[in-house]
Amino acid sequence: MRFLGIFLLMGLLSSTCAWGAGPFTYHLPRGAGLDPEAVTVVGEPQTHHIVRYENLYAIARQYDLGFGELAGYQRNLDHFYLPWETDITIPTQWIIPERTSYPGYLINVAELRGYRFFPDKNEVITYPIGIGVLDYKTPIGQHFRVQSKAVNPGWHIPKGLQAKYGMAYMPPGEDCPVGSRWLGLSHYGLHGTHAPMGVGRLVSHGCILHYPEDIEKLFDITPVGTSVELIYEPVKIGFLKGRIFIEVHQDIYFKIPDMLKYAIKRLSDRNLARQISWPKFLQAVAEQSGAPVDISRQ
Repeated sequence: MRFLGIFLLMGLLSSTCAWGAGPFTYHLPRGAGLDPEAVTVVGEPQTHHIVRYENLYAIARQYDLGFGELAGYQRNLDHFYLPWETDITIPTQWIIPERTSYPGYLINVAELRGYRFFPDKNEVITYPIGIGVLDYKTPIGQHFRVQSKAVNPGWHIPKGLQAKYGMAYMPPGEDCPVGSRWLGLSHYGLHGTHAPMGVGRLVSHGCILHYPEDIEKLFDITPVGTSVELIYEPVKIGFLKGRIFIEVHQDIYFKIPDMLKYAIKRLSDRNLARQISWPKFLQAVAEQSGAPVDISRQ
């Protein structure tokens, strides 16, 4: 238990936290098919050298990944007892969700990640998020606008949880689940957290939580009135340097009856079925690593 406490403390006190990944420049494809000039795969994988007493929670936060992103990619590793003096790949590369135009903040619930777009500059910054548990799912397919902003907010506890906490309102403080920043979207919100290990996991009652350092940055660059859209897209197709990539995530809310059929339809919709390596495609769909995979034919 002593060592477990040390590991948890390191995860909470990581001093090398990132402040959002990006900004990255993107270029949307022109029409269906392969556009050699399109750039919708952003970021680069990195390598991390594991040292003594590190754990996946701390490493994920260091690279501004949600815990699920790193643990899902490195499934062969124990979360806490990592092999010292070993190099691992950090999946800090993403395919931006496909849209003809973008809202200010696009949240892909399926991958537990948000994308803060600046369309006038063709730039995007991306943040890992935590989302609603299965009994209190984060809403999907809805459009919001940031209606309010607050620094060091209190928490107006939903009626269904007031008995659990013994109160209807929790004042600001280190135990307040919404953290140091709140961006209100109707009765949902974008906020921080007092428990950073929940980022990249299903932990909330519908709201979207961020690392404390990320929500401060997002708060500063997101004014009231910013449009926010929530989607559920576990399969993304992207382009980089004339090559085709696919990124497949697990169906965390159990909305896709057949992931293979779903992925094939995504290819067909973009008229790419004849331009890929099918063995690579099938492997990517089967593994669902959550990271971009090059499926170009050659």
